[in-house]
Amino acid sequence: MKLNELFSPIGAPANNDDVNYAGDLKFYIDNDNEVLTKVMFPAIKKHQQYPGHPDAYKIYIKPLQRCKEMYCNNFHIDDPEIKFPKELLIKMARNMAAEQDKYIGRGDYED
Repeated sequence: MKLNELFSPIGAPANNDDVNYAGDLKFYIDNDNEVLTKVMFPAIKKHQQYPGHPDAYKIYIKPLQRCKEMYCNNFHIDDPEIKFPKELLIKMARNMAAEQDKYIGRGDYED
């Protein structure tokens, strides 16, 4: 069962092709403390050294791949290469870098 199925008010989609795997992976990353602390926070910490850099999204590609592997293993996702193509992970990394640039710029991670 996918995460969006668990929290959907109408239940699971009729067809697995209707599952937004990118949204489901993002939900998984945002709501799993182990993934956040062990996989994503080190990438965010590294990103803090290069705020506003146009290639900062590259910092998030390997952590996203690791999160994808964890997600696929936890929820028994078949054909992860098809459901999570490289282009999708790059797009997610770019979005994540842009989002984190806002937080870094505001000083949200400063002690």
